[in-house]
Amino acid sequence: MKPVINPKLCKGCNICVYICPKKCYTKGTDISEMGYFNAVVSFPEKCYNHNREGKLICELCVLSCPDQAISWHPETEEEKKK
Repeated sequence: MKPVINPKLCKGCNICVYICPKKCYTKGTDISEMGYFNAVVSFPEKCYNHNREGKLICELCVLSCPDQAISWHPETEEEKKK
């Protein structure tokens, strides 16, 4: 599984950047259509849940996001090889 940030919901608070124990997120440098510097999933391969199916180990980013902008999506076969 990989974390995905919905740019229409993210307001750029960057809580995910600070709370992630594996430092998967970074502060965004581009302004979103909503006018915020959204966080970016820069290193999804560092995530505890990378290449994981079923029960997820860590969901601190999802649980701490005040706007529920982060969700989990299955990885493609190409992404799993990374």
